[in-house]
Amino acid sequence: MLKTRVISAVVLLPIVLVILYLGGWPYEALVGLATVLAGYEYVQMLARRGYELHTWLVMALIIAWEIGELWPAGDPWVPMVLFMVVGAFPALVRSQRDGEGSLPVEHWALMLAGSSYLGLGGRALIHLRRAPDGLWWTFLTCLIVWVGDSAAYFVGRRWGRHKIAPRISPGKSWEGYLAQVLAGTLLGGGLGALGASLVHVPSLALAPGLGLGFLVSLLCPGGDFLVSMIKREVGVKDTGALIPGHGGMLDRLDSLLWAGVLASLLVGLIV
Repeated sequence: MLKTRVISAVVLLPIVLVILYLGGWPYEALVGLATVLAGYEYVQMLARRGYELHTWLVMALIIAWEIGELWPAGDPWVPMVLFMVVGAFPALVRSQRDGEGSLPVEHWALMLAGSSYLGLGGRALIHLRRAPDGLWWTFLTCLIVWVGDSAAYFVGRRWGRHKIAPRISPGKSWEGYLAQVLAGTLLGGGLGALGASLVHVPSLALAPGLGLGFLVSLLCPGGDFLVSMIKREVGVKDTGALIPGHGGMLDRLDSLLWAGVLASLLVGLIV
């Protein structure tokens, strides 16, 4: 299992880093593709509990949220709200077809919850890359998540004794979480200071790097627990099998999307 995880990371990580460096439409297309695939996995998971969400509508709403970041003029929230309202119609049609057992409100709410979480998270990652010095902030955010996750995984396996929420995610321990916060904070501060001195990025420095590392590593596990709750309820270990050794796309994005939101908010205050 560990060997497979490492091989997948060695193969995929350089591709992701190159696209991150390029930015622009290749990066935005990658974010769109990844979140749409995660949306597909979300629909398939909920189907195990009898929820028949419209896959095309979930995917379309994810893309609509992300296109809102690229909106050339006007208020992008108007079409988003309209899209949400339109999204209620399939649930309404199903309720008329299937009768009282169709649960139209639950279908509509689950469609909006999943697509909005993925779409807004993807939008935040696009916004972060388009910000001033966005390449460095996006790279730093991703690295904080990846290194923090690895620290939590290895420390949790070796020394994890006190479980955070065993019913939801039995593998997560307080020892692993502490390692994640420490690793993410130190990495953020170290790379922030290093980046400021070597590449002379105006907004990078020790204090902003520490702040980003601490905020992201402290709070981004919430995205992991959110997806873990869904997996536990539907009875699956992984959201899919797209990435060998790592599970599905949603498994890889759960923390990163939330980290993108946090980083976008913080960077907006700094730059």
